[in-house]
Amino acid sequence: MFIGLAALLAVLAWGPAARGAAEESAKTPAAPQGDGFILVCPIDREIDDGLAVMVKRVIERDSQGAAAVVLVIDTFGGRVDSAIDITESVGRAGCPTIAYIKGRGAISAGALISYSCQKIVMAPGTNIGASTPYMPAADVAEQVSEKSMSFLRARYRTLGELNGHDTLLGEAMVDPSIELYGWPNPEGGGWTIVKSGETAPAPSGTPTVPKPPNPVDTVFNLLGAGSDPATAPVREAVREIVAPGGAAAPPAAAAAPAGPPPKELPPNATLISAAGKLLTLTTGEALQYGLIETQAATLDEALANAGLAQLRRVDVKMRWDESLFAFLTMPLISGLLLMCGVGCIYLEMKAPGMGWAGGIGAACLALFFGARLVVGMADWIDIALVMAGLGLVAAEIFFFPGFGAAGGAGILCLLAGFYLSLTRVVVPAYDWDFARLTDAGLTMIIASAAFSVFAALTWKLFPRSPLGRALILSHTQQASAGYTVQTPEDRALAVGLRGLSASMLRPAGRGRFNGVGYDVMTQGEFIEPDRPIEIIEAEGNRYVVRETGE
Repeated sequence: MFIGLAALLAVLAWGPAARGAAEESAKTPAAPQGDGFILVCPIDREIDDGLAVMVKRVIERDSQGAAAVVLVIDTFGGRVDSAIDITESVGRAGCPTIAYIKGRGAISAGALISYSCQKIVMAPGTNIGASTPYMPAADVAEQVSEKSMSFLRARYRTLGELNGHDTLLGEAMVDPSIELYGWPNPEGGGWTIVKSGETAPAPSGTPTVPKPPNPVDTVFNLLGAGSDPATAPVREAVREIVAPGGAAAPPAAAAAPAGPPPKELPPNATLISAAGKLLTLTTGEALQYGLIETQAATLDEALANAGLAQLRRVDVKMRWDESLFAFLTMPLISGLLLMCGVGCIYLEMKAPGMGWAGGIGAACLALFFGARLVVGMADWIDIALVMAGLGLVAAEIFFFPGFGAAGGAGILCLLAGFYLSLTRVVVPAYDWDFARLTDAGLTMIIASAAFSVFAALTWKLFPRSPLGRALILSHTQQASAGYTVQTPEDRALAVGLRGLSASMLRPAGRGRFNGVGYDVMTQGEFIEPDRPIEIIEAEGNRYVVRETGE
C-alpha cells in the first residue's frame, strides 16, 4: 500500500506537467529557431528545490519550439545546490537564454543563475553579486570552506567562458580575497580587468607608471660602477643586506594591507573590488565594466532590445504541485510527516485491526518520500530500506518476540532510509551539503520529539478514550461487579440437558433449554430450527450439541 501511494503521488505530480507540455505543443506549431513564442520564467522567491523543479520543467518540457527563455530574476538568493541545479537545467536549453534582473536584483545564488544565461540585462537601480553562501552560526571569516569556495570560483569561470561573461567579476562576487583593477580600453570595446598580484601589461598607446629605481643601483651609478661586471657580486651582496630576498621595495610597500597590485598599471586604472570585500555591482557599474550590454526599464523593453518583442509571450507560473513539494520538504513539515507516518503505523501495531491508523501512516510516509522523489532528494532505494525496516520490526514484534537481530536490523534499515532521503549525498563534501545535513538533523529532532509525545499520550490517554475503551478491555470482569463465570458444577449439570434448536445451526447458533437461551454449536453437521437437541459437552461458555432424533 505504501509503495502504491508513493507511486500514485509521483504520477499525480508529473501528470499535470506532461499534460501542460502536450497542450502547449498542440497550441504552438513546430517552428524553426527564432519563430514561435518566448517563455518568461520568474525567479522571484527564495531559491529552493521547488524552484529548481519548476525551471527544469520549463527547460526540458515547455521550451520545445520556443525562440528564447527569459529568467526574470528578483531574489536575495537561497540554497546554493538548488541554484547549481538551475544552472545545469539552463545550460541544457535548446534556445537562447536571457536573464532580466529587476527589483531586489540577483544577489547570492541569483547571481550564479544569471551567469548561466547567455545574455544578462538589468533594470536601472538593481544589483548583482555578493554570491558567497551564508552559513548560519559561523564566523564571517569562516563562512565558506576553501573547497566550497574553489568550486564556486570554478563554476563562475565555467559559466562565464560558456556565455561570454567576465570570469574575474564572477570570481570576485564569491571570493572576498580577490582584488580587481580595471581600466577602459583606449580603442573602445569594454574594459581590461585584472586580478591583484598578476602581471598586467598596459594596453598599447597607454603610458605606464615607471618602475621606481633601485636605491642600490642608484648609488653604484653615482660612483661610476653601476655597469662594471667586477662590482656585480658586491652589488648583489649590498642588495641582500638592504632588502633580503633581492626585492628592494620602497618602505611604503611594507604597510600595504592587501597583496601587491598588478604591475605596470596604467594611470587611469580603477580599483573595482577591494580585498576583503565581496563584489556587488550596480546597473551602471555592470554596464561600465562590460558585464551587461544594455539596461532596460521594463521586460518589454528588454525583449525589444533583443529583437523578440514581436513574438508571443508565455508567462510561466509555479504549479500547485511544485509549490506543494517545496512546502513538504521544509524541515518542520518533513518532521511532522515523518512523525505521523511512524506514529500511526506504531498505533496500528499496538492495536491491530483498526486499519485507518495504518492507512494514515502509509499516506504520510508516501507524502514524505513522494515529495523528495520529485525534487531529487530521495530514490527508490530509500523507500526499499524503510519498507524492509518496517517489515523486520513487525517480524520482531509478532513472530520473534524480544529485541533481537530482526529488530536491530530493522531499526538500522529505517535510519539508513530516512538519512538517505533527507540528504542529497551520503558523505557531505561542500558547505551546502552540511547545510542539508543540518536540516536533516532538525527534521529528525522534530520527528523524534513529536513521536515521543505521541507515544506517551498513546500509552497514557488512548486506553481511557472512548475509542480505546471500544478496542481494548480496560477493566477486569470481577464477580463483585456482576460478572459470572461458569463453575465446573454448572458445566456438569448442563451436560445432558435437552431442548430445541432456536435457530439454524451452521454449525453454530442458538438453542433453548428449560426456557433459557444458549449459544451452541454442533460437531460439524447442520441442524434445522425447532429440532430436538441435547448438550453432550460443555467447556467454559462453549456448548456442543447433537440432534436426538426425538
